Amino acid sequence: MKSHPSSTVATLPAVLADVTAILALFLLFPSLSARLAAPSGTNALLLSAGFVLFCVGVYWLRRLTPAAGAGGEWGTRGARAALAVFFALTISLALAWQLGFFQSGLQVDTRELGEGGSAAYFVYAPGAWLGFSLLYVLALAFEVRSRAALSGGRRLVVAALGLLAANGMLLLLSAQARAVMGSGGVWLLPVYLGLLLLFLPPRLEHLARELPFPSPAAYASLGLFLVVIGAYTIAVITA
Repeated sequence: MKSHPSSTVATLPAVLADVTAILALFLLFPSLSARLAAPSGTNALLLSAGFVLFCVGVYWLRRLTPAAGAGGEWGTRGARAALAVFFALTISLALAWQLGFFQSGLQVDTRELGEGGSAAYFVYAPGAWLGFSLLYVLALAFEVRSRAALSGGRRLVVAALGLLAANGMLLLLSAQARAVMGSGGVWLLPVYLGLLLLFLPPRLEHLARELPFPSPAAYASLGLFLVVIGAYTIAVITA
């Protein structure tokens, strides 16, 4: 039987991902938020690439065989689906903003577009973005088959890559939020709760497969992630 890593070792991927997220907050966040403040197709491709990697990372996390004493699957399928749909709506709005849909939508003359052009612009294009964004529902909500049990370094690498992909998406969406929103303490609680709803599920999926809950190691890992979310929240609402 292949052994699973101890509780202390199992937290290493989360610690690596969160330390990397803090470093990225100082090194990459300012320039990235400035770039995303200017809508462009290139930025939309950047968000799309990050989103695909995010989905793959969450899928990898969910395919890990639960460690001894761990709970396995996190949450109900309905709860995971609802959170995945919320994420899908968020990323589709971000893509629409980067592609100039909201600004151009107010300037488009539907009489010149005609019925077919209007349908393509106002229905099919947003539908395509939303359909693409619903890829996350497949990654988070649907049942996945656990891969053959991984042990040692390979298991840690897979977990680390999955969590790094999730935190990379946290960086991208936080920078997008900073580009769109104005600064102000009034946004503190909404932004913090929004980031939690978007990015807490992947972390809970990891914890559910690696650590027994409740346990000191699980609380420490979750607490560190909440600090990371708080740091990104402050970065979003401050100039």
